[in-house]
Amino acid sequence: MKVIAWDEKHGRMLLRIEGQDDLWCLYNILDPGDMVTARTLREVKVNDKSSRRPMTLKLKVEKVEFQPFTEKLRVRGIVVEGPDRFGVVGSHHTITVGEGSEILVEKEKWPRHHLKRIFKAASRKPIGILLIGIDSDEAAFVAPHDYGFEILAEARLNLPGKHDPTKRDEALKEKIAELTAKAKELAERLNAKAIAVVGPGFIKDMLAKELSSNIKARIYVDSASSGGYQGVREAIKRGVLRRMLSDFSIVEEAELMDELLAHISKSDGKAAYGIDEVKRAAEYGAIEKLLVLDELIRSPDPDLRREIEKIIEMAEKSGAQVKIFSSLEEPGQQLKSIGGLAAILRFSLNLES
Repeated sequence: MKVIAWDEKHGRMLLRIEGQDDLWCLYNILDPGDMVTARTLREVKVNDKSSRRPMTLKLKVEKVEFQPFTEKLRVRGIVVEGPDRFGVVGSHHTITVGEGSEILVEKEKWPRHHLKRIFKAASRKPIGILLIGIDSDEAAFVAPHDYGFEILAEARLNLPGKHDPTKRDEALKEKIAELTAKAKELAERLNAKAIAVVGPGFIKDMLAKELSSNIKARIYVDSASSGGYQGVREAIKRGVLRRMLSDFSIVEEAELMDELLAHISKSDGKAAYGIDEVKRAAEYGAIEKLLVLDELIRSPDPDLRREIEKIIEMAEKSGAQVKIFSSLEEPGQQLKSIGGLAAILRFSLNLES
């Protein structure tokens, strides 16, 4: 993401979207009532003929929709500014935002955690990473994003039975060559600087060796009990790839949830969860790390949103780290199961009512 201009006095920020993770960032900072201005296509009637015309419109945001891996974000709202000759002011419209889009966002008040999120996204250099899970049955090619893991391709190996070792070896070599070609194609698309190959047995090592000879990227190899997508997820959950993926929010979320659950299981008084407990911890200035589910800050209930924003502000004023969790992945679902809001505390507190 690129911050083209930031007018702090008037609460206006002009952004350029440079990738899918930027769309996820934008999705989490746009609220109902915000104003957005962007180029768009609008169907209008001219001389009794309908046509789609390019124009710049300003909307008052009502709803924001994000579908993972579609590379598009849809901002729905009421047109408040537009070309007079088309009479679009006051009507509903949807602006579609994608890679390369420029969008002006205006807020009456910019929460500090929104600004931190944007400037972090703007300063981060994209690191292309390809994850491959493989065993004797299947292979999966996976790309990590801030909001989850995208399965780029899957393949069945369909190897002959072990009763004919020669035929099986020949088929395996052919399949490894096919998978190497696919990995090369995907690595070029992602501009991948690193590739991880995980799975049981020797097949992962065969593939890694071929990748090393054919692709200019650092190759990591590690074990998992299975191949495919589940093998990739297992390797990440066990911490095998966390150093490699440390720049991705989804890994940080998993580590924070592990830390929170450890405190809960020990009953050491250093964990709070649910709005009431977390609010009291914030009032004491006790929060070290605040965990917030994205669904709460985008809640259609304005009173709930204001309460969450107030808790975030209190936590930030006391120096807490604030992390917004994606509801699309396992750590976010774990957080949702305990109310969507939790905190790791600097010191033990008895927060029971």
